[in-house]
Amino acid sequence: MKYIKYLFIRVLKITTLVGLVFMSTTQIYAQDNTKEDALISLDFTEKNNIKTIKATVTNKIGEPVEELDLYFFVKRTFSLLPIGDVFNTTDENGEVEVEFPKDLPASDTEGSVVILVKILESDLYNDLTVETTKKWGVPISDKEYHQQDERSLWAAAANAPMSLIVSISIMILSVWYVIFYILYKLYIISKIKPSKL
Repeated sequence: MKYIKYLFIRVLKITTLVGLVFMSTTQIYAQDNTKEDALISLDFTEKNNIKTIKATVTNKIGEPVEELDLYFFVKRTFSLLPIGDVFNTTDENGEVEVEFPKDLPASDTEGSVVILVKILESDLYNDLTVETTKKWGVPISDKEYHQQDERSLWAAAANAPMSLIVSISIMILSVWYVIFYILYKLYIISKIKPSKL
């Protein structure tokens, strides 16, 4: 019994020490209070089958913000697809234009795509995301649209294959069974009284 208590105290000390080491190396990231907010307004034009997104950035008092990098994205199933150039920097009027791809598949049969414009990791301005939906994508057929609801590996989590759900559930239950079995055995061992010699 004394050996089990000694072992338990040693394990507790080691885990506390490891926890303190990891806590001291973690950092807290927060938004810098010295940065100011910016405003993004979007204008969508379509001429000669060329679709263009124009973003205008102004500060709190309405002055244009120049030399600011904007990032343009289209929301896809699993991530954001970047569009435009690598660096989309505003000019002296706080404006930047990006051409929208002509062959980008939509997320529905109506051709809807979600367009996002972001300010990311700027030295002077807080992070900002502006999101809007436009019918600029290539519409998908009804058959393709309904295939998205079928169970497959590339589908959303709610439509994962049943075999995958069952196998992962069995693995999780097995791990918990082993944990409870070990705890039960430790409880049984702690109840054993040492015999007197």
